[in-house]
Parts: sequence; C-alpha cells; structure tokens
Amino acid sequence: MAIYHLSMKPMSRASGRSSVAAAAYRAAEKLENARDGMVHDFSRRSGVEHAEIVLPESADAEWAKDRSALWNAAEASEKRKDARVAREIEVALPHELSAEQRLELTREFAQGLADRYGVAVDFAIHSPHGHTDVRNHHAHIMMTTRKVASEGLGDKSELELENKRLVALGLPTSHEQLRDIRIGWEERTNEHLARAGLDIRVDHRSHQERGLEIEPTQHMGVHATQMERRGKDVSRVRIDEDAAKRNAALIREKPEQVLTLITNEKSVFDRHDVARTLHRYIGDAVAFQAAFATVMASPALVELQAEQRDERGQVVEQARYSTREMVGIERDMAISADRMADGRGGGVAGRRVAAAIEARPFLADEQRAAIEHVTGPGRIAAVVGLAGAGKSTMLAAAREAWQAEGYHVHGAALAGKAAEGLEESAGIVSRTLASWERGWERGFNQLGPRDVFVIDEAGMVGSKQLSQFIQTVDRAGAKIVLVGDPEQLQPIGPGAAFRAVAERVGFVELEEIRRQREGWQREASVDLGRHRTEEGLAAYAERGAIRLEDKAEHARDAIVRDVAADMEARPDGSRLVLAHRNADVRDLNEAIRTVRRERGELADERVYRTTEGERAFAPGDRVLFRENNRELGVKNGMLATVELVSGPDEMDGQRLVVRLDSSSGPGRGRAVSIPMADYAAVDHGYATTIHKAQGATVDRAYVLASGTMDRHLTYVAMTRHRDGVTLYADREEFSDVAALSARLSRSQAKETTLDYDRAAYASRRGIEVPPREAVAAREIAAGRAGFRERYEAHRQQRMEEAARDRQAHGLVREWTRLSEAYNKALPALAADPALVGGARAELLGFEQMLDRHSEAARILRARGRDFGVKDGSALARVLASPDAGRAIGRLMEGAERDMRGQLALEAERAAARKQQERSVSRDRGMSM
Repeated sequence: MAIYHLSMKPMSRASGRSSVAAAAYRAAEKLENARDGMVHDFSRRSGVEHAEIVLPESADAEWAKDRSALWNAAEASEKRKDARVAREIEVALPHELSAEQRLELTREFAQGLADRYGVAVDFAIHSPHGHTDVRNHHAHIMMTTRKVASEGLGDKSELELENKRLVALGLPTSHEQLRDIRIGWEERTNEHLARAGLDIRVDHRSHQERGLEIEPTQHMGVHATQMERRGKDVSRVRIDEDAAKRNAALIREKPEQVLTLITNEKSVFDRHDVARTLHRYIGDAVAFQAAFATVMASPALVELQAEQRDERGQVVEQARYSTREMVGIERDMAISADRMADGRGGGVAGRRVAAAIEARPFLADEQRAAIEHVTGPGRIAAVVGLAGAGKSTMLAAAREAWQAEGYHVHGAALAGKAAEGLEESAGIVSRTLASWERGWERGFNQLGPRDVFVIDEAGMVGSKQLSQFIQTVDRAGAKIVLVGDPEQLQPIGPGAAFRAVAERVGFVELEEIRRQREGWQREASVDLGRHRTEEGLAAYAERGAIRLEDKAEHARDAIVRDVAADMEARPDGSRLVLAHRNADVRDLNEAIRTVRRERGELADERVYRTTEGERAFAPGDRVLFRENNRELGVKNGMLATVELVSGPDEMDGQRLVVRLDSSSGPGRGRAVSIPMADYAAVDHGYATTIHKAQGATVDRAYVLASGTMDRHLTYVAMTRHRDGVTLYADREEFSDVAALSARLSRSQAKETTLDYDRAAYASRRGIEVPPREAVAAREIAAGRAGFRERYEAHRQQRMEEAARDRQAHGLVREWTRLSEAYNKALPALAADPALVGGARAELLGFEQMLDRHSEAARILRARGRDFGVKDGSALARVLASPDAGRAIGRLMEGAERDMRGQLALEAERAAARKQQERSVSRDRGMSM
C-alpha cells in the first residue's frame, strides 16, 4: 500500500554541503566544483533510474539544462561562507505504480515547483537497492534558491525569503508554503494512483492528526544507509525497529487502528488489503503473522461473505470484510433512507406539478414521470439518469413546483463546477458539499421541514459523506433528492452509497439520451452507460470517430489539427479537449495556443504568475478556474473566455477580465474581473481532465485515450458532446481498436456493506438489526419492486463480470502451477519417464479447463494483459490457437526435444570427464 513521505531541507555551506556534490551523487554523474576544484565522481553508482532538469515553462534558459553549469552557477551566486546554495525535497514514490507512471508523477510535481517559484528543478528517481525494502522507490528533488533567467540565476525565490518580508508582500509564510507543497504532493500522488486504477490513497496528515496511534515508518538517510551496509550500528535503524515493535504491540491491543486505515479508502475489503496495510508498519515475519492474526480476530471486524471454494477445495473468491464502524455508518444511512422513504413530507399538490410540466411541452414521458416521482410525498427520492438524458431539465421543472408549494430548494454537489452547473441549468442555488458541512458546523444554513435538498452527481459521493447528509436531512424533517449515475466517475472515498440507497428506496430512470443529436450516438451512449463499452466504441469506430496514430505525439498533433480546423470553421461553437493525465492536458493546451498565436489570434499577450506557474493570456484565450472563490462567484472547473488583459504598470494593475461560459455558448455568460494579485488559480482552458468535465456539455469533444482509463472515465468522456466526439489513441499503447476497447472496458466499481445479506452477518456478529431493517422487509410495494428489479439486474451483471474475471485469474494461476510442475519434472525424462508422463497428462488437461470455463477463456483471449499474460508467452500461444490441446502438445514436444539434447550433451561431457580421469590415472601408474 502506498505511503506518504515528503521531507524538505536546505543545503548550506555552513553544514559543509555542496550543491555540485549533491547533484553528482543523486544523478550518478561526474561533476567538478569550479569553486574549490574538487571532482565528485559517482558515475559508477547504481540505482538511479532517471535524472532530469526541468525549468519554468516561460523561461528561456537552455543553459540550465546542463547539470554542471546549473549547480556551479548556484555555487557562484552565493558569496557568504554560510550561504544556502540549494533546497532538497525527498519524496516516496508509490511502488504500486509502474516505472513510467512514477516518472510522470515526479516530473509533473517538479514542473509545478519550477513554475510556481521560477527556479530550476533537478530530480533523480532512485530504485530500491542493496538490502533496502524492495518497495523503496523514491526521488530526490533539488531546487535552486534563485530564479533562473536567460543568462544566469537572478533574485531569490519566494521560498527563500524571510517571513517578515513575505508577510509584507502579502505572500504565504515559509511554513504555509511547505504545507502547500505537502498537500500538492498528496493531491498529485492520489490523482496518479486513481489514473492507474488503484483503489489506494495517501494522506499528508500525520497519524496524530488523524487520531491514529500507530507510528509511521521512517526513511533512512543516505549516510545512515551507507554505515549500515558497512556493518556499523545505526541508531536510525534501531529507532525504526523499536517503532515496529511498538506498532506490533499496539496492533495487538488496538487492531481497529489498522482497520480504520483501510476503511478510509474501502468500505468492503479482503485479507490481502489487511496484509498490505500491516506490511507498511511491521517488517518482522513473526510479528507480522501475530499482528495479522490479531486483526483478523478483532471484534471490530465483520465478515460479510465467507470464503468461496470450488469442488476441488480451491479458493475461487476471498472472504469479504468490513468493520463495525463502517457497517454502522452505512446501516444508519440505510435506516434514515428507509424511514424517509416510508415517511411523508416534501410533496407537491398535483395541480402545481401539472402546471410545471405543462409549461414545458417538450418534456419526454420519462422526464414527466421523474418530476412526478421527486415531487411525490416521500421524503427521499432518487433519479438514475444516463449522461445527457435531461436530468437538469427535469430538475428545473421540479424546482418550480417545489417553490410554488412554498418549499425552499437548496442544491449541492461534490465539485464546485457541478454545483455551478446545477444552479445554472436548473435554477437551484447550489454550493459544494464541503461548504454545506462547514456552514452546519458553525450553526449556519440549518434545514427544516420546508426545505428540499438536492444533491447532483451523487454517484461521486462516498458512504461516509452521503450518510452524514442523509441523516442530517432526516433529523431536520426535510426532503432529500439524489440525482446521478453510478456508472460515471466512482467515489474517491469508501463505498458506492448512491447506488446502495437507490436500491433500497427505489428510483426512476432517465434512459432516453437527449444530449446527442444523432440517433446512433444516443444508442452508443446507452451502451456506454450499461457496461457495453465495446459495443459503444464500435459504433464510433465504424464511422471513423476512433483514430489510431503510430505514436503518442502523433495522436496529440491530430487533436490539435482537428481543433484548430473546427475553431476556424465554427468560431462561435463550443468544444472541449479531454485527457486523463495532467501532462497530456498541459501539452495539448500549449500546442493549441501555439497554433492560435501563429494565426495572429492571440495578440497583446500578458504574462501572469499563477498557481500553475507563469502563464500568458491574451484576449480570446480560453481560461480554466482551478479554485472556488465566493467573492468572484467562480468555482473549480469553470471555463471562460478572456476579454481584456492588463499589466502591473496599468491603472487597473494585473487583471484579467473574462466572460464565463453559459448554456447559450462559450464566453456568453456574466463578466468577471480577476485581480491576479488576489486570485491566481487560473490556467489555459482548451483542454481539461475528464474528472473536471463531468456534467459539461459542448458541441464537439476530442478525447485522448490512455491506458489509465476505465469504463467509467470512458463513459464520461464519450458523452459530453451534442454533435460529435472523436477518440484518439496511439498504437504504441493500443495495438488496435479491439485492444483499445478491451482496456477501456475495465470496471473500478465499488461495493458497500449493504450489498451483502445484513441479517446473516449481523446475527453472526451479535449486531442488532430490527426486523424492519432486514433485507426481506424492504421488498415492499409493487411500484418500488420494478425499480429494484432493474437495479438488481444491474448488480447481477456486475457480479457476473467480477466472477468471470476471477475465473480468468484462476485459469492463469492453474496454468502457472501445471507448467511449473511439468518443467520441474522434465530433467527426469530419461531416469523416471513415469514422473514426466504424469506431469504431461496434467498439463494436457488444461485444454479441458479452457472448455469448462469457456467464457473466462474468451476474456483471457480478449484482454490477457490485464491478467498478466504476456504477449508471445506460452500461455498466450495456447490461447491464440484454435486447438489448445495441440498447441500444448507442440510446446511439450519442443521442451522435451530440448531436454533430451541437453541430457545427451551432459552425458557426453560426463563420459569425457571419466575418460580423462582414467587417462590421468594410467599416466600416474606408468610414471611410478
């Protein structure tokens, strides 16, 4: 499991340190310090995976890409004998990421530092080596203390100024800047973990801040590591070992501490999740096993589903667990939801509902049904709507009916942009969920029986947060309406609460797509939203809307060309470029601006210092807001068009005047004047991440595919358009459309404890569940039964997919076991043919396993890489063959032929050695 580690320290001459020596060591290079003439040669050092220097995007300082020139300039810029010559940040890299993903994460973080402070950043990624932990991937990031310029280093960066000067300039103190850097590393790491499809997160807060007594692991310094390798005692190691012993003792006493760490990310987990978490804190094998046994025997642990085995006794599905706390949170959410579903309140008179519907004759029948459902007498209502199915139009009519009845209607969403979209499209005044929570903590904005609370994009909200909101609304006697799609972006926190609540209370469904104008596109959107990703993408592939280029840069170039052509053909149209990785978004933004600049469309550019580094803006530029600001009335993810730019020497000071996007088009909303000295969280807005695009609607969308995407991200990206969308990919990552579709069809859907039979595990663990809360008691009312049947079908399909994936993993494991047993028996081919014959027969039996599990075999053939099957491997050749038994036979014939040849060669060598020994012995006898 990934761990969080970030430490920052200065390099100063007072401590005898040299930036040239440090850079040479970290990059494994030979560098000469011109200041004292010393040569530091670490070129033979191993363990350096990658070293690179990044500069601010706006800097024209190619000279600084030379490591020797850069750090000798840093030394020459400082005259004092106790001067600070550099600053170093050390970070732990998640071992769960691939080497390429770790490099991308580190480069992105380093680029952010360079852009924010205007300095040169030299980073080196080190791999685990020697006797260190095999997961100890880490990076050393060195920053110059001065800003980099075209001819050398200039003024000190903000990070190096004294606090009194920073305060006078209205800038964050050094402590606040360090905290921002720590939070920034957490956010970037979690984003990259999510992109990789990993359901784990890091947290920059200390364990004490999170209420945990477990001591975090410690990283050993360079010198301490070197001393330990030479066999010397190192106190740092003893401290870590002592901490591990204390952790083991604490876990035996309070095993729920480990379970709390797990349920910060997952509502339901298995034994492997427990083991991974424990492994972070306990290294000794005996202590680990004891702690693992203690956690698994903890009264805080709840078994939701027993281990599943097949007829041969092999495990086909791990036991599933949660904690009493998590069960309680989701149970309390369910109890409140049940009570509100059975209660009365928030209903609207039929004549007012009819009036709101009649005022909108364009509404479809399912939209009318949804309006009647949410304005009904129940105090909770759920609407499951496919992307582009008209949820906002339905809510606008419902809001009118509620207000006509005298209710106060409030809106909320997880993201600021989604809240803004709800307010703009449905007329419901909205804020983020976090903003509502802060207000309630301070006693503001309390709800009552005459309030209706609408949560949009509810599928992105985790169980802990949604449980709190449902219970708060329940206690207030108000009504809550949940709107979303469980198939779109999944919650970052534990659980899939919206899906679970919709199952219990019933829901109406909006399935008729209205966003896309073409009928076949609407059908494709339904496929994408109903787990049929391959079918949805096939519709676009058949019409040339999926483009495979030879290389990644060619795919990006194709997007830029198409966007530029569309801008010229439809200057008033709306468009959006989408990518999953921030690095791709940044490259696409810059490339599109370059084309516009060359056309003369971005005259009178001004450069501003933003939170993302220096950025140039000109009238006509597209802007993305990256932070909420109530005074300006902007939210994270909103887009706008620049109308006016001004610099520091002008009357208005550094300021951007922009016009926000609206439902009528880009740059057609209200005007906003941004004082850049007070709000600098802006970036270019031609391209954005898929996460920021959920809820957006544009005429045309351009999507850059990457291997980090799953079916949920694909669904969101491919349903933002009205007129058209094109998906771009490169053959280096996806060999063909089939491989692309297989990769983009992966599911990362989450579970909740409510997915399991609560009555069964409650009785086993002594948890009281009132009869009305039992699963059977929820099968009520014929009107609700239809909703449940549809969602049960959805859940059943998801469970079947998971079962097939488990069978595919089982086939790979069985092949590995059988082939290893055969290879182990092969050397006995001549001495014990019966042994080899038995192993041969078992391996040939694998063909029958493929026949018995034909669906799992089909999945392996379609996307074997996802299950660890390498291209060209023996298993890959067997799967590719129309006759698996014959393919296995050919493999064994080749292996046995090679083994006979090897055995014959060894026999010849043995005979030659014996002959030589006899000759030596005969010669000795003759000499006597």
